[in-house]
Amino acid sequence: MTYMEKFLELFKRDLTTERLDLRILEPTMENAQIIWDVIKNENPEDFQYMWYSVSHKSHLPESVEETQERMKLDSEFKNGCVYYIFHENKFIGYMRIHYWPESRTIQCASVWFIKSAWGHGFNKEVHNKIEHLAFNRLYANRICRQTMAGNTASKRSIESSGYHLDGTDRQSNRLPDGTYMDHLWYSKLASEYQEQTSKKEN
Repeated sequence: MTYMEKFLELFKRDLTTERLDLRILEPTMENAQIIWDVIKNENPEDFQYMWYSVSHKSHLPESVEETQERMKLDSEFKNGCVYYIFHENKFIGYMRIHYWPESRTIQCASVWFIKSAWGHGFNKEVHNKIEHLAFNRLYANRICRQTMAGNTASKRSIESSGYHLDGTDRQSNRLPDGTYMDHLWYSKLASEYQEQTSKKEN
């Protein structure tokens, strides 16, 4: 079995955590409607540090048709997968990951939650699941995470989880208002994960 085949076996399937269901959804209109029925009630301005629209005119899709188009694009990734995150059978968030077998690297490319799901520790719970599978089952060498420089809550979450700041892509994000923002790249190595896990157990 190749490293990519092992990644797909472990990750490209529905996952569960203590409180959450991470589901792989087909880009059908029915599934798009499930997502749209939730995000249509969200304020796009609350999502200024992420992209989920197709047009990039707004941070979120503006119709169920655009939601389905976004889901179709996500389903085409050959080296990764997308999870639609559910809590008590309600859609609350999204996560996309990729795997680079040459460097044994998992890249957490995007993660976001609807506003009512903020502050409940769901983000940490999801990443703990990914770390466990990546380091203990896939034997990855590192996990990368990223955020826009202005997203102080995301920066705090990543850094408090033991990730190292590797570098900055200056002004690599163009926002809907035409301004630009830096992008920050973080990583955690397998050796660092094992050290952190040992400290928790002791």
